[in-house]
Amino acid sequence: MHKVDVIVVGGDITGKAMVPIIERPDGIHEAYFFATTHIAKTREELDELQKRISHVGFYPYPTTREEYERLKNDQSKLDSLFAQIMVNRVADWVRLAEQHLKETNAKFFFMAGNDDIYDVDKALALSDYVVNPEGKVVEADEDHEMISTGHTNMTPWQCPRDLPEDKLAEIIENMTSQVKDMSRCIFNLHCPPFNTKLDLAPKLDKDMKYVHKGGQIEMIPVGSESVRAAIEKHQPFLGLHGHIHESRGFDKLGRTLLLNAGSEYAEGILRAVIVNMDKDKVKGYLFISG
Repeated sequence: MHKVDVIVVGGDITGKAMVPIIERPDGIHEAYFFATTHIAKTREELDELQKRISHVGFYPYPTTREEYERLKNDQSKLDSLFAQIMVNRVADWVRLAEQHLKETNAKFFFMAGNDDIYDVDKALALSDYVVNPEGKVVEADEDHEMISTGHTNMTPWQCPRDLPEDKLAEIIENMTSQVKDMSRCIFNLHCPPFNTKLDLAPKLDKDMKYVHKGGQIEMIPVGSESVRAAIEKHQPFLGLHGHIHESRGFDKLGRTLLLNAGSEYAEGILRAVIVNMDKDKVKGYLFISG
């Protein structure tokens, strides 16, 4: 629609839950999610139920009561199934990108985020069109290099790609040491820099519950100090970030424009930022959703 030249998907590409759709002896299917039992009596209703589950970022899994009970009591098999379903979904998206975007000549960079298991990298490697830029210096276009990582500083949830700050700093430094022209470099770092408008998230207590202050949820900075230090040191052309889904917005550190597109995939909303730039400056940007 927007005829862009470069597309960047910056991480957190997999869902948080698998929703079993159990077939009852009478042939009716039922699923429980978002505190509601959903019933499908026909094939059309079953297809619609699966679409509804998929549209909020979850994974529908049609099954029988017997298989459901077996999986519930075998964590290893359940984890393996969940991982395979995530990989399959990402592989489907890679095929869609090839089908709809390859002929447009737009470059397509697609990486995982800290929430995503390492297995999904296998799906990202299936294509000769889609590029996983993780840990690399790539040519975003003829004028701009880009470094990328989906790793973040440690979170309370101990996600697959959470790292101590010193390890994250090593990854970033390894890439920046290979950049030819930092003044035109894009930092595609999933984690936003610490203490900016892009890294505010609800404060949690020891029981992982929101902390309230003055009747409101208290928001605190949770981004990465290593990312901030790298941006302050190198002053790249542009910073593209995500991770903190509720901190959609922009900020600046020195000359570097920072953008976080935000995320509301659980509500079925796709958020993005369109950036219009020339060799030496960002000419404008537009937050969009749909």
